[in-house]
Amino acid sequence: QGDRVQAYRQLESTLQGDGGRLQSGVLNRLLVEVSGDIRAAQGVTDDVRTAASDVLVALASSHFHFVMSELQGHLKAPGRISEEFVFVTLGKLASSYG
Repeated sequence: QGDRVQAYRQLESTLQGDGGRLQSGVLNRLLVEVSGDIRAAQGVTDDVRTAASDVLVALASSHFHFVMSELQGHLKAPGRISEEFVFVTLGKLASSYG
């Protein structure tokens, strides 16, 4: 899991420095992977969740609408309990871009 945290940290740094837009397919795949780690019920440490959350915040600088839609989708999912890290990420977004 340490490798995943490191990969997320490098991705976050790249996204913050680049400021460019990703291709649609890359963006969609990244959103699925990262948000999956944030909401994983088992097998994912809080360090991975935190790093994944930070990637979404960095990604929102150029793809805010897509990141918000992904997070809102998790909140609206029927029969699901919203995870702490979805709210943590929303708080970070509000602090960064609100």
